Amino acid sequence: MSRFGAINKCKKTNDMIQKYKLIRLDLKRTLNSPLTSTKQKLLTTRSLINLPRTASLVRIRNRCVISGRPRGYYRFFGISRIIIKQLANTGLLPGMIKSSW
Repeated sequence: MSRFGAINKCKKTNDMIQKYKLIRLDLKRTLNSPLTSTKQKLLTTRSLINLPRTASLVRIRNRCVISGRPRGYYRFFGISRIIIKQLANTGLLPGMIKSSW
């Protein structure tokens, strides 16, 4: 089981990202638009720099929903490889069978 502090930190980061998502998107659109002037781009860049670091999308850390494990994460299922193996062995993941050759 993962530390609760790490799990709570990820939740807090995700909340921060959602809070500033539209603001960051609007600033990036303005910055990448060919119609904006150099002065306006400079002001937009300063505004973007002043946003909190944790509001950036690259700060997201995928964690297993069940165990909170950050590594061996499968996006399709949203859980870690260890939990997938446990659920598949108990027959709770339909269509998954243990391979043997």
